[in-house]
Amino acid sequence: MVALRVAWLVLPVALGPTVADALHDMASGPRSTASVALWVLWAIGLTATLVPLPVTLTALRVGAPALVVAAAWSAPAGEGVLRTMPGMVVAAVVVVAAFSAPTADRFVDGASYGDERRFQLRAPGPVALLLGPLATVVVILGLVLGPVLLIGRHWVAGAAAICLGLPPAGLAARALHQLSRRWIVLVPAGFVLHDHLALAEPTLIQRAGLARIGAAPADTDALDLTQQARGLALEVRCREPHDVLPSDRGRTTSARAVEVRPVEAFLCSPIRPDVVLADASRRHLPVG
Repeated sequence: MVALRVAWLVLPVALGPTVADALHDMASGPRSTASVALWVLWAIGLTATLVPLPVTLTALRVGAPALVVAAAWSAPAGEGVLRTMPGMVVAAVVVVAAFSAPTADRFVDGASYGDERRFQLRAPGPVALLLGPLATVVVILGLVLGPVLLIGRHWVAGAAAICLGLPPAGLAARALHQLSRRWIVLVPAGFVLHDHLALAEPTLIQRAGLARIGAAPADTDALDLTQQARGLALEVRCREPHDVLPSDRGRTTSARAVEVRPVEAFLCSPIRPDVVLADASRRHLPVG
């Protein structure tokens, strides 16, 4: 969190001169408009780093890659490596910090109530490797291309890009935000899994009903709710069969008769399983 905020604060100093060089040859009107827009976006990003919430996490995870694109675009206009390198380094720091596991947990936990703690779940494998980056590209292009064309006084092309780009950008942004709203919640009453991709509604396992929370063994027979996420999965085992309501995503319309399913154990994949287990132990939940 500290690295993210500091890096964003120094962006105008590190990247500003190179961007100014890139904008130098533009007419004064478009150049001033672009400068104001960049300062507004920087202020929005700084606010997002200071207000940790799932929605600001989504904003940062779109803004950080866009920042790298801006740094790469402006680099050829820079006067030498010493002038361009600081901006590239700071942009890289912002990206690494924005996508780090501690940052994700801190932002999703910003929406917690009372004595609870939230931990983000890993993105499904196909999403992390392909669909997530593709959705980010769609959002950036949909939001940026039209205004850039308008600033360059390409009125027809700019208006067309806005009309055609905003709807898919909105859908892609919504999909990315849904990934920021998947988490485990440790509450005084027990353990909650909040994952709309795996479950039609969150499920709470009461403290008295928990038998074990721990690393999943290789031969586990637990219901897999990880959505093919990479990394270590946790196995949550119940003392008695617990009813869950699986999500109907991916089913055909005729097969969407979702039924409650009793399970004795299930798997989930938080991005920091060790931290989840440590906090569960602190809350005197059965960890083993």
